[in-house]
Amino acid sequence: MDSSIGYVTFIASLLLCLTSSPTSIANATAPSLISIVCKQTQDRFGYNYNQCVKSLWKDIPTRSASNLKDLDTTIVKLALTNAQQSKAFFVNALNTTGKGIVKGFEAIKQCADSYDFAVDGFAFSVRGIKDNDKSVSQILTQVQDEIVRCEKALSSVEIELPDLVSSTNFLTTLCRDVAFLITSQL
Repeated sequence: MDSSIGYVTFIASLLLCLTSSPTSIANATAPSLISIVCKQTQDRFGYNYNQCVKSLWKDIPTRSASNLKDLDTTIVKLALTNAQQSKAFFVNALNTTGKGIVKGFEAIKQCADSYDFAVDGFAFSVRGIKDNDKSVSQILTQVQDEIVRCEKALSSVEIELPDLVSSTNFLTTLCRDVAFLITSQL
């Protein structure tokens, strides 16, 4: 009798673990998908879990994603939108200042180039996810490398960005990292 209760308890525990594990991510709902990928992003990249969930939940298409591939696509589109905004900021900064007149001109140029690459990389990734292109992860890694180049260039000349631009750049990077994790699971 005691062994049958132990056996039933073991099976029930095993089923609970299996149904709540990240392996069931493909069948999860949008809120739980976001929750799962934010937990993975926290574990892999050190992001604040609540900030990740809050940032992704603001975007209606992201909130509405019904599966992992749709979530990946909407997050990359969100990254693309933010990268376009960042690129516009840096291009505008270049166009409103003369070469060499403003401290950090080269850093701003590096960021304009980096975000130009990021925009192209995210646009490619949207198509690549749809087509199951396995090179999307490599492109997302290259995008991250470019964003890091921008950050290093800015910090080397101690340029502080306006809060709105910093927030946009942060969201771009967060979305890139989340998309990278999801893409590697597809």
